[in-house]
Amino acid sequence: MMHLERYVTRIKPAIEGFIKEPSKNTLSQVEREIEGFNFGEMRIYQVQTLVPLVVKLDELTGENQELRTSLMNCLSNIISHTYLSDEKGLRSILVVVLQQIRDSKSAAMRPNLSEEIKLAAISVIFEALRRSTSDVLETFYCKETVVVIGQVLLTLLEIIEQEKYRKLVQSALKCLMVIFYVHEDSDPTDVVLRSQVANTIFIFLPKVLIVLFKTSLKDDKVGVSIKSMSIQALGRIICIMFEETTEEFMKLRYDVNAFRNIFKSSAENRDQQDEFPFFGSKKASAEQNEERLHQMQTDLRSLQWVRATSRRLRPVFVETGILRAHCSLRVRQSYAEMCCLLLANCTHNLRANFVHVLESVLALSEDEDEGIAQRCRITLLELQQQPNSQGIFDENAELLMDAHLNKWPRIVHRCEDNEQFAELLFFKGFLRNVNPEKLQLLLLVPKNLEMFVNCLLMALDQRTTRDLLNEEYSLRRIQEGNSKDLETELSKLSWRQFKYLVSKRSVDILYDIGATLGAEPALNRLIFEYCFELIQQRSAAMNEAILLLTLMVTSPGNKARESRLMLAQLLLDQLLQDEHWNLALQPDAAWRLKVEKPTHWFEERTPGLYSSAVEVRTQDCDSDDEVQSEVVSSRVSIADAQFNVLHTCLILDAVGHCARFIGDTFDRHIFQSLHKVLLKVASSNTIVHQAASFAFVSMQLALRYAEPSHFIECSTDYITFHLNALLMRSPESPAAVDILTVVLQYSTRGNVPHLDSIFQTIRDECSKRHQTTNVHSYLRVFNAFLKHVSDWQGDAMEQVNVDLPMQIDEDQGVLSNWMSVLQKPGLLDDLNADENMTEVPGQENEGEEQEEEPEPSKPILPRHVEMVKDILGQVVKFVSTAEQPHQIAALECFSSGVPLLKDYENELLPLVHLVWQPLVEKFRQKDALVLNRCFSLLHLLGVHAKDFILKRSLSDVMPQLRQFLKVASQHSRMETSLAQTQEYKLQVKLLQSLGEFIIGLQVEGKHLHELLSIVVLYLAQGQPLELQLLAREFFIKLVTYNGPFLYVTLLQRAHLKDFKANVNQILEVMGFSLAKGTTGLD
Repeated sequence: MMHLERYVTRIKPAIEGFIKEPSKNTLSQVEREIEGFNFGEMRIYQVQTLVPLVVKLDELTGENQELRTSLMNCLSNIISHTYLSDEKGLRSILVVVLQQIRDSKSAAMRPNLSEEIKLAAISVIFEALRRSTSDVLETFYCKETVVVIGQVLLTLLEIIEQEKYRKLVQSALKCLMVIFYVHEDSDPTDVVLRSQVANTIFIFLPKVLIVLFKTSLKDDKVGVSIKSMSIQALGRIICIMFEETTEEFMKLRYDVNAFRNIFKSSAENRDQQDEFPFFGSKKASAEQNEERLHQMQTDLRSLQWVRATSRRLRPVFVETGILRAHCSLRVRQSYAEMCCLLLANCTHNLRANFVHVLESVLALSEDEDEGIAQRCRITLLELQQQPNSQGIFDENAELLMDAHLNKWPRIVHRCEDNEQFAELLFFKGFLRNVNPEKLQLLLLVPKNLEMFVNCLLMALDQRTTRDLLNEEYSLRRIQEGNSKDLETELSKLSWRQFKYLVSKRSVDILYDIGATLGAEPALNRLIFEYCFELIQQRSAAMNEAILLLTLMVTSPGNKARESRLMLAQLLLDQLLQDEHWNLALQPDAAWRLKVEKPTHWFEERTPGLYSSAVEVRTQDCDSDDEVQSEVVSSRVSIADAQFNVLHTCLILDAVGHCARFIGDTFDRHIFQSLHKVLLKVASSNTIVHQAASFAFVSMQLALRYAEPSHFIECSTDYITFHLNALLMRSPESPAAVDILTVVLQYSTRGNVPHLDSIFQTIRDECSKRHQTTNVHSYLRVFNAFLKHVSDWQGDAMEQVNVDLPMQIDEDQGVLSNWMSVLQKPGLLDDLNADENMTEVPGQENEGEEQEEEPEPSKPILPRHVEMVKDILGQVVKFVSTAEQPHQIAALECFSSGVPLLKDYENELLPLVHLVWQPLVEKFRQKDALVLNRCFSLLHLLGVHAKDFILKRSLSDVMPQLRQFLKVASQHSRMETSLAQTQEYKLQVKLLQSLGEFIIGLQVEGKHLHELLSIVVLYLAQGQPLELQLLAREFFIKLVTYNGPFLYVTLLQRAHLKDFKANVNQILEVMGFSLAKGTTGLD
């Protein structure tokens, strides 16, 4: 009764006041009174309220827009709080409201309308249809109301197509979905009403779809909300028009006979004849169009109309496919909803476009948003499980696979990232969501399998570059640190350089495709056997085949693990064969003309206005040349070496991944694999060393060893066996020594007993005769030991303070063996060795002195000192050899060994005496690589034996350094690119270390002046900036050492324009300033 009282005493008088005197004030009074009132309580409220207001709105047509806008907003508010139960009332509201914005006579929008009145009119239409009961809607959607509905639709489409006000367009899209009964509040299970709506307004479908299609493909300026709503409306409207709900549609099934009928008749002519009654033509007369519409209203949505219209929708599905890669999440969600909706409800009616929709859903099943991906996966799974859609799905899946495999090569070779990403994303979704049994049936066809695998191998194609042949001449340090961190660093897999894929995201998807294939037992065996055959046949694509099998077999996860374990065993058996490990990793030297034979120049000139000439250098050939020409075909070219390096890296890559996948049961393969991996770790090729380090660390972690040294210690028996086999096969085998080098670097001081057996083998086999080809390998072993003695020195120094009897322990016999090996004259005997060089001054009279009086016993040296001393005594002979690698290795050995003897002058100084003369000779050479190592050694000698070499350095070495810096300063002024030259690197090193060298040796007087006069040349503005900076730092470092000497030297250059800026900076540091050509104290 309170509602009735409120209505009678307040709302009804306010409405009557507005009817009598329509104005904004009286309307405002009505709005205030109806606020919060429940009009749905009694139907009389609707009649007494809506009818007079609608009638008044009709009377106000064409008058004040603001008043009409406010009135329609009031009507919208009232309707939103009630339900319309009268079809005539609904029709009246729609007609009256439509008249406010559309001229019924001209069938066009009224001019000069504000956006507010349009928005208010759409809001009333939206609420009127949304708040109508199902009975009202069933009565409303009939032939008699088609004209009204058509006018509303045309108005909404015009607003969507032309208006810029986003809120107005959004309201029109919402209203459009309400008219088609596909809004959020509609009942999708009300099949009768949905069918009636579709049969009533299907004749307007072309215009509606065109507008929505164009809106969904507009640029992002229209806003994400509008694009998303237009896609949503497009999918839902197509669905309600083509969904299989009636018995007639349900009888239509996808079968073989339907396709046979298509091929028996002329499809094109038949299509044209079938489509003519349903689609308008510009050539058709008004009578023909009238007849066409009448016929369509009679036949409604017949099967012929469904087939004809479905074919016409092909551009819509093809061109909207780009939306699956849209950057907006809302747009992709709407598009995924549209595609899934159509696949689930319109499978047979849209079979002409099923393949396009299926393609989008397969791609979206791997969307980055998990919600989108999950919805698409569920839809695909349901399609394959339902008997009525399984056939059409399988047929179209095969068509899709063929189409994409045919265009894959073009896409990959174009190297366009977005295109590659979209194609790989589709294949990833295809392989993950199509039934494995179906995929197996497809790949059992040899042509399909060949095409599919070749496409994968093409995407995996590796790029060969000159970087693959980079060499490291000196002994590299084994990377140290936490095993997990080291594995993470090595797992970057830098040797995998893809030729066509241009982004990491594409590579990641390709890896996922490999993992997906490996996780399906029905597929992995097929692809494994095909790729395995390529490897056995030494195909040109064998590297890519190895990589594909690695991705398939060793992918993380437990899915199909048993099947993949068996494949991993087969793969390892093939990859561990010797033929994969003995490839040449360096190209043969290029052919050169023989020096001892005369050469001639053949010259031929072409006379005329545009003369040209050809010159060819020729040389006589003899029988020796003919013999060598027979083996030209067996020479290793640069391309061959690059292929071999890449192949070796991928083999090591596969072994490492297989080890991690197999786990602790990989120990059965250690006997065959460990020595091969260690040999590659010792390789001078940079990229092979990295790949081998990855394989070694992977094997260590797979077998659960905490440290590499523990792994080596537990595998000593395996290593010893293979070292013996290598030496028995070839006593001069460098492979055995290279393996020993790596073992030594990975070992700790506690592993000396285990290394004894290996050294025993080296002594027995390699010292049987004079070694000439293995010198570099032995030097690398020595260098490795010396570098790691510094790591062991902490433990060794503790033993120096222990009582002498405690030094004789169970390892003494092993160390004696080591020392005896190092002292073998046949092990490392140089052809040009000087017997006198190994003698220490004062040894000749040693026997006589012993006879005269007993000599006090010499202190027993620590074991590592004895070994370092013996090694340096052997290495000194190779400093003067002609081979650059031997010189570099010998100098690096000395640089590593001198600091270890710093506390033992009696052992250090004789060695310094022995190496000094060869070192001076090397300073007279012009090889920057050797000079760099020479100066490093000289700097160390200046630190640890400065009194011994002071005078010798000033007279023997300083002139050579000054000459080099002087000549190099002229070269650096002329060169533009210096960073890669060895001469430039040596300049940088000298300028960095020369100051400390001068201070350490206390160089004074004439020698200091000469050095300063040379270094000052690098203060010129024409020098590279890096050298200028190093020269300034050199002088600043010596300010406290001998400031006056520096001042005099700099003052000589202070007046020169080229030196003025740098000299002034140095003088400012010294406390002087340079002004107008004079200097003075600040």
